[in-house]
Amino acid sequence: MADLWQEVKRLQADFQRAQLTSAKQKLSERNVVEIVNKLVELKLIEVIYTIDGKEYLTPDELAKEIKDEVMVHGGRINLVELQQILNVDFRHVENKVSDMIKHDQSLLVVLGQLITRSYLDNLAEEVNDRLQDQGHVTIAELTTVYDLPADFLSEHIHERMGKIIQGKVDTHDPDVLFTDAFITRMKSHIRGAFSAITRPTTVGTIISRYGFQDRLFFSILEELVSTGRLAGAVSGARQENAAYIPEVYTKTQNQWVDAFYKQNGYLEYDSLSRLGISDSKGFIKKRFKSEPLTYLSTCCAGVGIKEQIEASVEEALQDNSWVNIMPLLPSIFSEKDANQLLTECTKQYPSAVVSCDTIVSSQQFITGFAEPFKDIVTNRAEKESRNNPNVFKGTIDSQPGKKSSTRLSGMDDGTGREEKKDQRKKKAQGSTKSGGGTQGREVKTKSLKKKGARGRGDAHGDSDDDDTGGKGKQLESSFMSIEEMEDVLRKQTELRDCPVDFLTQIARHLHRPLTKQFHEQAKSIFLSQSGSGSGAIRKKTHGELQEKLSGLWTNCKLFEKGIILLPAEGQTPLIKHLLKTICSDIANMAINSFANDHMVSLPEETEITAEVRAKLISKMPEAVQPPLVKLHASLNGKSLEDFFTLLEKLCGPDNLGIILRKPDKRKERQLVFNHRQVLLEQMNEESDPAMALHLAVVLLFQTYTQCLIHAPGKSVPQVIVFLRDHVDAEQHKVLVTLQDLVVKHLKLQGDDKEEEKAKLTTEMQDLLPQVKDIASKAKKTTTQSETT
Repeated sequence: MADLWQEVKRLQADFQRAQLTSAKQKLSERNVVEIVNKLVELKLIEVIYTIDGKEYLTPDELAKEIKDEVMVHGGRINLVELQQILNVDFRHVENKVSDMIKHDQSLLVVLGQLITRSYLDNLAEEVNDRLQDQGHVTIAELTTVYDLPADFLSEHIHERMGKIIQGKVDTHDPDVLFTDAFITRMKSHIRGAFSAITRPTTVGTIISRYGFQDRLFFSILEELVSTGRLAGAVSGARQENAAYIPEVYTKTQNQWVDAFYKQNGYLEYDSLSRLGISDSKGFIKKRFKSEPLTYLSTCCAGVGIKEQIEASVEEALQDNSWVNIMPLLPSIFSEKDANQLLTECTKQYPSAVVSCDTIVSSQQFITGFAEPFKDIVTNRAEKESRNNPNVFKGTIDSQPGKKSSTRLSGMDDGTGREEKKDQRKKKAQGSTKSGGGTQGREVKTKSLKKKGARGRGDAHGDSDDDDTGGKGKQLESSFMSIEEMEDVLRKQTELRDCPVDFLTQIARHLHRPLTKQFHEQAKSIFLSQSGSGSGAIRKKTHGELQEKLSGLWTNCKLFEKGIILLPAEGQTPLIKHLLKTICSDIANMAINSFANDHMVSLPEETEITAEVRAKLISKMPEAVQPPLVKLHASLNGKSLEDFFTLLEKLCGPDNLGIILRKPDKRKERQLVFNHRQVLLEQMNEESDPAMALHLAVVLLFQTYTQCLIHAPGKSVPQVIVFLRDHVDAEQHKVLVTLQDLVVKHLKLQGDDKEEEKAKLTTEMQDLLPQVKDIASKAKKTTTQSETT
């Protein structure tokens, strides 16, 4: 031992001498730098420069210093902070850390931080201390405390559960950790709180009142309920608005429901709602699975009630009587409930008819009350056919559309049977499609039964038109009204005690077939009584058609003369307007006549539009259709000549047998004069500036050309341009000025510029007397006459 100690002393002395001896040759710093650079260049060594370039580090040294710094900082350090401490480029630190992680499983990088597993073990110990102290912790809390991702924390904490961390993980929420003691304590609190509940209570109320941890609360509550420790049930999902219903309450509730149903045979939804049952229907279906209940709008009825109703219905049908089921039902049943129940009970009885929602009878019972009306139908049919024979004229040669909505002023006939004064008066009151009146406002021709046809130019016309115009309405009104039928039914023994609404429904049910029967009997009686007189009526009707159609055709010819005086480019709109108005009325008359001959008619109140006209033609025999289709198509064309050619063929002796004669010069002058008088009278009475200008322009055109014109409102400017060569400049300026004012006023319609509207109205009213004066005093000069 002594020898060993002497050897140590000798070595110590040698080492001291070596330290104290100074070297004879030393390398300068520059030489060292050059040597290192050369070695690096030859790739014999690898070094890392510091940021300031004053020091070298080898990769191994960098790894060693990184480990040292991690340990100094407790096992967790940010890479940015580490780079600042080591004074090397961040790239070198990042690369070296990545390399270290690959070879050292104890190191981790999370969110730019280098962490050791020893740090995570220490963290788990801290979590365990917190868990034992609080009883439960959540990953969300730990994320806030340790500033680490929730997924990362959850993974490493779950790895250490049962090892470092003494606790459990919630099966429903893995982010919740708790201890057995905490669970036991919480179970006791929940069990105590819920054991005291005797009526349905929302879970949220209990949680907020006692401060339970809601993440574990539902798991514990469900466990206590499922194991039977709590006598009750939880309705709803795992949320605060779920309700706990104690078994004692449910038992009492079920006892009340069972007793009520057993005693009354029905269950009301509102009563169950007042008991705290939210889904009444669902509860009943679940409680009474084997019961064949009928679910109604406000309640459900049991078998007893349904059988009682079925027995009453069956008895009423067998006795050919009626029954109102409302008195048989409990008072809480509404009429809607009764109707639903009655509909269900009558499915097996095809002959049953439900009336007024709650009354049931057989079809035979209702139709049987037509018997008391047989004599009434016969008597009234005889009386109607005797007192109003003209009403049934349409049964022989009915003329739907015979009553045209068009009657031209002073031009719808040339017979001269009326005095001129009365004729002008009649035309002024009507005249809906003349050259004056409502120029350009097309009125569709309606069928014979149109109740609005009266008072539109034909109000003072031929009496035959008036007689046939309301045929359908007169027939219907001559039979009994619903109220009258109710009075008759009320006298029947079987219906003396029935509700008024039931009487009304029976009357409505019988009204249509009885009315049809009345029409058929009246028609049959009229035909049997008329005998040979039917030929005379047909002859008279044909004469009326000849007169009206010929009159309208003459009007069209006169209007055609006026149209051709205008420039060619302005004629097309006027031709189209004439085709759509007067020519359409002529076509309607002709087509209606063909339809009547082939027993084709229009429904009541049918307006004869282009579509209706085409449909009417399609109902006729195919052999008749081609010329009518061509006539109908010509109304959409641009040629009056095509229309006139087709019309003349249809009016030939092989078809309608109507003679279309052109008026002689004398009669034509008379028609033009009458037309002027009507226009003049209408213009003087007109207060609307736009309509007055319209009438004045048409009147001036007739005065200077001695030709009529049928112009729509949009063609008035064109006619004013034409009149420029016939009136003096001042008069033409007045017409143009009023026209401009009218256009401006129309453009302001719908705007709120009341001041500007009022100003324009005043200006138009100021010019109106001048325009009327120009039109009424205008006379055709000799020069103009020669030019014309």
